[in-house]
Amino acid sequence: MPTFVAESVDLGGTWSFRAGDIEGPEDWLPMEIPANWHLAGLPDHQGVVWFQRTFYRPRNESVQAWWLRFEGVDYFADVWLNGHHLGRHEGYFQPFEFEVSSLLEDENLLRVRVDSPWEDPSTVWPQHKNLVKGVLNHHDCRPGANDPRCGQDGNTGGIWNRVGLYAAARQRVRRVAASSRPVADGAAVLLRCDVESLEAPPCQRLLRVELLDPDGVSVAKRERAVTVGGGVSEHVFVITLESYRAWETWDRGGPALYRYRVVLERLGIEQDRVEGRFGIREVTVDAEWRWKMNGRPFFPRGTNIIPTQWLSGYTPRDIERDVELLREANVNCVRVHAHVTRQEFYAACDEAGIMVWQDFPLQWGYAETDDFRERATAQIRDMARILYNHPSIVVWCCHNEPTHNRHTLDPLLEAAVREADSSRVVVSASDFKQHPYPGWYYGHVEQYRGLPAAPFISEYGAQALPGADAVREMVGEENAWPASPAEWERWAYHDFQFDQTFRVAGVLRGENLEEFVAASQAYQYRLIKMATEIYRSRKYDPISGVFQFMFVDCWPSITWSVLDHARRPKKGFEALKLAFQPVLVSLLAGQGLDRGTLETGSLWSVLTLCAPVVVNDLLQAFPETRLEISMQKGNDRWILHELLLDVPADAVVVPVRPMELLEAPDRDGWREAWRPVLKTFSELGPGRYQVHLALQDREGRLLSHNHEEVTLVEPIVPSPFQL
Repeated sequence: MPTFVAESVDLGGTWSFRAGDIEGPEDWLPMEIPANWHLAGLPDHQGVVWFQRTFYRPRNESVQAWWLRFEGVDYFADVWLNGHHLGRHEGYFQPFEFEVSSLLEDENLLRVRVDSPWEDPSTVWPQHKNLVKGVLNHHDCRPGANDPRCGQDGNTGGIWNRVGLYAAARQRVRRVAASSRPVADGAAVLLRCDVESLEAPPCQRLLRVELLDPDGVSVAKRERAVTVGGGVSEHVFVITLESYRAWETWDRGGPALYRYRVVLERLGIEQDRVEGRFGIREVTVDAEWRWKMNGRPFFPRGTNIIPTQWLSGYTPRDIERDVELLREANVNCVRVHAHVTRQEFYAACDEAGIMVWQDFPLQWGYAETDDFRERATAQIRDMARILYNHPSIVVWCCHNEPTHNRHTLDPLLEAAVREADSSRVVVSASDFKQHPYPGWYYGHVEQYRGLPAAPFISEYGAQALPGADAVREMVGEENAWPASPAEWERWAYHDFQFDQTFRVAGVLRGENLEEFVAASQAYQYRLIKMATEIYRSRKYDPISGVFQFMFVDCWPSITWSVLDHARRPKKGFEALKLAFQPVLVSLLAGQGLDRGTLETGSLWSVLTLCAPVVVNDLLQAFPETRLEISMQKGNDRWILHELLLDVPADAVVVPVRPMELLEAPDRDGWREAWRPVLKTFSELGPGRYQVHLALQDREGRLLSHNHEEVTLVEPIVPSPFQL
């Protein structure tokens, strides 16, 4: 609904519905709206569903105009009021409305025909799709994965968002678009106010605008007499703020949210008022994928998210919890993967200081027809218009892994969204070349040391099973320990990838489900932690940003997520949380710890354990930090080494380079300096140890911590690097 209305009527609640276009006397059944019908009594239904309800006209004779508004219907919607066809709408994420003042009666019948069609796998689905639904229609993390037989199960059709009737004046503020740009004397705020008049003759109105700072203090006011009439007119205000607070991510100063207030007056009487939030910030990405935020280099520590398969069930509390979990995982940027989610999610990211990379809902292949191109370009403009005022959104991406549409459809989408919004970064596509998966689809996890897909990585990761109880609940007790192809197919329906798990990753199944879960989660943990820490250790040289795939399961499934559908963490969540610390101390990013096995009595082993990398993403420098490296076995603990480091702002520090030491002219000198370390290490025998790293600032506050497991073994052949 608009921000301020004279009166409104919520039309949610119990509606009647019937599936299909054939009507019988007893076909109508109750359904609570809003709802995706899959969640409300029509599981897996594809195609047409009719909805209807009656409502009474509000008793308010002073109201000038009534609008019927739908916040979201998936996918085609035809609407009738009292037998009058109001219009047709295509798309699942866009709000739409009709002016219905002249059609309202004392008692009213509202009918909606919703069509969320099935696309024929032999001709259309999956590579020539015609619906702009992205991962909600085709993906390997949804019901049935991408299997042509069942990959369209769990249809997302329905009146999934609010429906209401609201009152407005004959002239109203239809939309306010707020943007900002830094200028020599501060920041220029641009407010584009669309004023709509239902009356053809031009008339004079007074338009007032006001800006309020993040503390709610008014910082600027403007007013102007405007002429409106016969449709929509645009009125632009430019307000320069000499001093301002920039919107930043939570780890670089935090979000500063301004408010605008736009009032339309007639003869000193307020006719309409609209309020909203915006942020003052500038984000750029150059041709080499180097990011800047508010003029300073920025490194996105990102993840991909598909929070739900059915948007009607994604509650404000769910959104609040997800944003809290993103913050807990030290994520500063989230990619809304190949779909548009609920507006409330973007508002929560605005408040939390989490940047958003926003994908348009296209996933893999689509029809190469002018008709589809027209409809897709119209909808990408809608996306930019609807989400325009959210400061968290910094990137529009037109297509995920586009296959044959890469050089036909995608350039049109890129041009369309640039025309709709010139203030943001526009990416034509997130390509396969930016999605490295060594250790999952091919190769070995250690290939991440070669920095695959550099300089910018928008997907990487590995699958992991959720907890054993979640698996049993998902596939059924009878399928929880698969032995036959049919039982494995049940797992595949829930997105499990057999070949990648066993033949590429080499995950050991063990003797029972609990052992299988532990092995699967341990593998994902290792891959995420190693890949992320290696990429971050090469920040700006050449790596410019990373987005792990992915954060949560959108339904009960087995995917690349680090949180299952109920938001229970896998072991990989801890890996992401550690590897995404704003200040990161890492051994994995150094040399020689690939397989976690080192030789006792080896000088090379000592240098490997004492050669961490410190990555600081913060804009604050930390002089005179103290880094403690310790070894632990059972209850026994040894402090192996301590280093004093100056850590500059937004920098990578490598305090010890083993090869440089070994090749140094004064080998006896540095050996003497390291004698206490060598003595401590020489006392450690073979066995499994934990290595702990703790970085403290000069006041003793913990800046970063990390840990690895290593196995010390006796050398079979004497090493040239023996102590």
